[in-house]
Amino acid sequence: MNNDPYKHFMIELSEVAGVGWHTMKLIIDNNLYEEDVWHVERLQQLGVKAQTSERLYQFRSNYNYESNEERVTHQLRNRYSCITYWDDRYPETLKQIAQPPWILYVRGRLELLQRQSLAIVGTRYPTSYGKQCTKLFSGQFAEQGLTIVSGFANGVDTIAHKEALAYLSSTIAILPTAITQCYPANNYELYERIGEEGLLLSESVHASPVHPGQFHQRNRIIAGLSLASIIIEGERKSGSMITAKHAMDMDRELFAVPGPINSAKSDGPNFLIHNGYARMLLSSHQLFEELPWLKNIVNSQHANEPNLQKKNKLLYELSEDEVIIVTLLRENSLSINEIFNITNIPFGHLNVLLLNLCIKQFIEQHPGSIYIAL
Repeated sequence: MNNDPYKHFMIELSEVAGVGWHTMKLIIDNNLYEEDVWHVERLQQLGVKAQTSERLYQFRSNYNYESNEERVTHQLRNRYSCITYWDDRYPETLKQIAQPPWILYVRGRLELLQRQSLAIVGTRYPTSYGKQCTKLFSGQFAEQGLTIVSGFANGVDTIAHKEALAYLSSTIAILPTAITQCYPANNYELYERIGEEGLLLSESVHASPVHPGQFHQRNRIIAGLSLASIIIEGERKSGSMITAKHAMDMDRELFAVPGPINSAKSDGPNFLIHNGYARMLLSSHQLFEELPWLKNIVNSQHANEPNLQKKNKLLYELSEDEVIIVTLLRENSLSINEIFNITNIPFGHLNVLLLNLCIKQFIEQHPGSIYIAL
């Protein structure tokens, strides 16, 4: 079964309209690949819908392995690769879940699929507290050598990806859309960067209108690819809670960062903690203390990667005055007047610097012209 013609056949099959995970399993379980001719009646008896059965009949009748060269050329042109369930490169953690993806479309550093991964997910609209927690945990775990997995959404996911990109362990973005489709569109710069320095991953190759089911499918991959998942902010009914449920169903480790009881954004994590579904996460050290086997894996990985350290310091992107301001705000929240009194930076120039730092998402302005570091 583990041969190129078989894998090529399954890749082509997965792209037939109407063919989903369950239809693929029916064909695999019944060894239909070995049959030269498929019959519509037989397919329907197996549980395939009438219209899909007709398409499968046409597919089998017209299938030609010699089209492989054209497919590879197309992949190279569009800068992605294709990994099947039967490939050696397919991650073992995904093989262990109830519905492992049959086909993975990927772009970027394929070796990240073999690294130990940790999922960090949360709301699209995090509070300042949520942003700080995301940057803290993403940076600390990536620095330890764990690859950060998230769902490429705005908010917590985006922050987690950006912070992890500063390290060689990097990040894997699980897309809800096709591998060639950037969603959300405003994340295009990050999409391109992850495609070069991290890894983009999708179950699909054909761009299509976004629908809710795609997010559910994506969330199962996030949980399935990761040894543990961390929930940072999210309402009780949210995508991050769906990821949490997938992690629980897969019997994977689940952690949640507690938040203020009067914050709707913390309702989901607090609910998970209160009901014993997730462990409360208060520090990166705590995770390794509670999962000593993970620490052993990471230490072993470090032994084989003596030069694993921070790849680039984001502060290098800033001017000298901007670095001074960010360093001050990492110690304490300050008003613009307090920053002016400490730094003696001319007030007009200081206003410009603070605005630029807000745009770059290094700091955030609060009421009363109080600034905090993110």
